Amino acid sequence: MSRVLLLSMLIAAWCVLGAAGRVHAQDAAKYERARATFAGEDARAFERLLAQARQQGLPADPLLDKALEGAAKGVPPGRVLAVLEELAAGLTRARGLLTASGLDPNPPDVAAVADGLRRGVPEHAVRALGAGAQPGEPVALAVHTLADLLDRGVPVTVALDVLTAWRGQGAQTADLAELPAAVERLMRQGVLPSQAAQAVAAAMRAGRGPGAAGPPDGFPPARGRGQSADGPPIPPGAGPPHEKGARGKKSGS
Repeated sequence: MSRVLLLSMLIAAWCVLGAAGRVHAQDAAKYERARATFAGEDARAFERLLAQARQQGLPADPLLDKALEGAAKGVPPGRVLAVLEELAAGLTRARGLLTASGLDPNPPDVAAVADGLRRGVPEHAVRALGAGAQPGEPVALAVHTLADLLDRGVPVTVALDVLTAWRGQGAQTADLAELPAAVERLMRQGVLPSQAAQAVAAAMRAGRGPGAAGPPDGFPPARGRGQSADGPPIPPGAGPPHEKGARGKKSGS
């Protein structure tokens, strides 16, 4: 091995070690700031909670961030500890779901799935996404996208079908962010959430991108009288607005 190559390898190793040292220093500083917000038995309870989380392979950052947030808002320490215990339980639940699917999740993945569960993603949906995942597939980001679809009113079965279509087209990470946006664009045109999601899934299966999804065949235009294309959806069966002169007139009069 030449001296130049050896020197290059040593420099690279020093850079990596230096970066790792800075990360550990930042983590230690955050821990000390969070630890300082507690006193007495509360501080010891916080230390036990963090130690147990690390032993279980759970991410510490969400716990530290929540502790600092509680202190900044003036929440009593006892209440903060209760919230941290609840958060740790959610992280444990998320990690268990991922490992049960044969995955080896890293801390950010566990945190992302825990957040998805908190937002209403059911456990069976996480298991379904994990069970069909290919090596290297961004399962945690898919769970986050599923939560985004549920937030827009898409039923969970339809949302899972959208992600199945995404997976069938190669499970590209870049497409995940476009899925909720494509559904929302159709909803602004008056399409119901489930129909919009189905249209996006159909576009994906046809080999087109999510943004290429259009309204279902035969769908009426969203523009009503005095309503722009970006207005709220028109309920099925709703007719045009009544004329001013007809307002309040009884039928048959």
